[in-house]
Amino acid sequence: MSAAAEIERFARDVLGNDALRAEVAALGTDQDAIMGLANARGYQFTRADVEALRSSGELNDEQLAAVAGGGIFVQLLKRR
Repeated sequence: MSAAAEIERFARDVLGNDALRAEVAALGTDQDAIMGLANARGYQFTRADVEALRSSGELNDEQLAAVAGGGIFVQLLKRR
């Protein structure tokens, strides 16, 4: 599965799973912890993959914000 597909899957799962969303939200803006959680849960992508996908415009703002409960993805959105 491509990194883009993995990020999209994680975004959907965070949006649709209250427990996962709470775990991610509890990590705040700790980007390493968010990536660690995602990777530990079987999602295979890196922060560089997220930045590349963000730059490409393939994910909408809601998906980006949802993935990290306001962490890394909000930081990316602020750079717009």
